[in-house]
Amino acid sequence: MISIRQRKEADLDTIVGWVPDAAALYLFTGSRLTWPLSTKKLSEMESDPNLSAWIGASDSNGKPVGHFDLTQHGETFRIGRVIINPAQRGQGLAGLLVALAVAKAQALGASRITLNVIAGNSPAIRTYERIGFRTAPTSAEPSVLAMELLLR
Repeated sequence: MISIRQRKEADLDTIVGWVPDAAALYLFTGSRLTWPLSTKKLSEMESDPNLSAWIGASDSNGKPVGHFDLTQHGETFRIGRVIINPAQRGQGLAGLLVALAVAKAQALGASRITLNVIAGNSPAIRTYERIGFRTAPTSAEPSVLAMELLLR
């Protein structure tokens, strides 16, 4: 099992290490950040006062296994930058992490949760659909699929 905690400065090197190339970076952040990823670029994203970054940590040893962030706009929250440690993929951790992200957003007052996913990222799309996300009516870019989860 995993639990979540707020991301710390000490986690940044670990997360950057999970992104080996530009293609992986694009799946992680879309076009928002450019290769090479650095701890500075990742931490600068938190300058948005509505954004909070989270770590999914192993309950057995406390080590990070995943990351996501939440951006709040009223009762709508956006889940972004979801990533699982590449060495631990295929174990169902993404679904657990996204479910924890949804629960955190709900606890903070969300009535709607949105996210964008790269259109060809089938494993991520399946994960979001299993949680209950559905394709939203619009998308910012043709290569991006907008999804939403209505909570009330």
